[in-house]
Amino acid sequence: MLVGEVFGKTGTKTFQFRAYKEVNRMDFVTVKSVDDHWLLCRIEDVEMYPDGKIIGKARIIGYREDGILKIPKVPIKPNSLVYKADKGIITEVLNLKMDGLYIGVLEANEDVKVYLDPQELISKHVAVLAATGSGKSYTVGVLIEEIAERRIPIVVIDPHGEYTSMRFPNDQKDVKAFKKFGVNPKGYDVQHYSPDPRVNPGAMQLSFGYDEIDPREIGMLFPSKPTASQLALLYAAFKRIKSTKKNFTLDDIIADVEQSQSQSKWNVINMLEMLKDMRIFSGNPTPVTKLVVPGKITVINLRGVTQEVQAYVVYKMVERLFEARKIGMINPCFLVIEEAHNFVPQSEAKISSKIIKNVASEGRKFGLGLCVISQRPARIDKNVLSQCNTQIILRMMNPNDLKAVSYAEGLSAELEKEIKNLNTGTALMIGQEFPIIVKIRVRRSKHGGTTQDVTEQRENTIPIFLPLKPVQHVPSGSKVYYPCWVFNSEGKRYVMDAVQGKFLFFDGNVVREQNGSGSILEMNIEHGTEEIVGRVIRAEIGHKRALSIGKKFFGRIDSVQLVYYPYIVTEDELIDLVTGAMKKLGR
Repeated sequence: MLVGEVFGKTGTKTFQFRAYKEVNRMDFVTVKSVDDHWLLCRIEDVEMYPDGKIIGKARIIGYREDGILKIPKVPIKPNSLVYKADKGIITEVLNLKMDGLYIGVLEANEDVKVYLDPQELISKHVAVLAATGSGKSYTVGVLIEEIAERRIPIVVIDPHGEYTSMRFPNDQKDVKAFKKFGVNPKGYDVQHYSPDPRVNPGAMQLSFGYDEIDPREIGMLFPSKPTASQLALLYAAFKRIKSTKKNFTLDDIIADVEQSQSQSKWNVINMLEMLKDMRIFSGNPTPVTKLVVPGKITVINLRGVTQEVQAYVVYKMVERLFEARKIGMINPCFLVIEEAHNFVPQSEAKISSKIIKNVASEGRKFGLGLCVISQRPARIDKNVLSQCNTQIILRMMNPNDLKAVSYAEGLSAELEKEIKNLNTGTALMIGQEFPIIVKIRVRRSKHGGTTQDVTEQRENTIPIFLPLKPVQHVPSGSKVYYPCWVFNSEGKRYVMDAVQGKFLFFDGNVVREQNGSGSILEMNIEHGTEEIVGRVIRAEIGHKRALSIGKKFFGRIDSVQLVYYPYIVTEDELIDLVTGAMKKLGR
């Protein structure tokens, strides 16, 4: 289709043309060179004058010959005709493969699908960078789906618990989107691990061996930098215990520290007790071979875990994966690190920093692919970013973040400006021979990273029902989470106390337990999706027993989920964090 005519001064890189009809920025056009090659070009700017004249400014991409992208050595002639580029020349010149990892379509030509070479992507690493809400984790989900389709093992470091939803098919109602991109809803085989399953229901325990404990690393888990005397206590305790016991536990270390006369011991003991309570170390650690399984997506859910412990878990996980790959203990795999700026920052050294840098620089030799994801690229170590040959950049506005990606090869000043104007779900992809703008396809699996609408207010929240016994020894000011089993039966939700195993009823405006009178309590709020940081009351009623009780009560149970209801405990009151209601404790 003819769209215009070249005029004025021309060069080997750019030219201007008079458009016969409206054209858009970033559209692909083609023009013939003096040596009779059809050149692929991209419109980088469009100007419209009061008299209706439209002027387009285009950048020459080139032509492909013998598999090599070439740039003309002679400027194109003025008055050359400009045509809209068709699918064939775009695919050929941009070297867009017809198979591989299907991630979307070209924004300017939606009939052109974009595929990535899995070997290239995984062996040479990838970075996904974007501001919050621009479609970052959604895009990563698409990449994971495509890699999982090839049965390549995937391990996801997930600080917010977003990726466990990939086990479910996409329940999006927009049928047109699936048809447009040619995909169908599908769930994937997801393994779910957490260092603290109590705050991540459904997760299997992730733990490391006692023989992996190192006093230097334990010191890094302290909320604040440990003092010299605290570190001395740790080192001395470890030295004594290891000299007397082949197999030891945290209880042994705690007992040794308790014998000290130093006042510094209390902070050390508190930290060791916290680690013991989390069960992050065990005599039966999680084998790395269970985490890397062909066809499975292993999600390490760190939601509700402190930043210090998150960094430690990432350090241990990445180190174990890297060492296991070096000796061929596990298959080649793909490691995804969400919120990477928290684990390998530019301005400080985290316990996880060094090993991630090692994987970025050497992982490709051993078949360990790396994907780093961040909403703040300015805060990621630049050495790690520079090792990512493929960069998928969605909308960003922060000047420092834009500067952090400006060094990328092929990123012109015009494209750098374009990053600010990208629509949600549209990405600038760098790493091919020429940067391209892609509309990310719809996901097959359910997206778990949606932003909560704060204007959406829920009704029928649960008034206070927390029994007094479990909170008698909780310090004042603590946040407490009480466990409940939520049953779905024939489209309605019901609540059971997961400590006593009693269903809850409304009796007027009062909530009573199962032996009371009134109508059974229906719940329209799910607290299982909220981040949990605080004292968690243990669920005495397990999943199997809860299901058995529910079936006797209702007959049919569609699903059952463990959720936690939040409270604040003060000196003499219990405060419901959802309704704001208060109840005297009577201490």
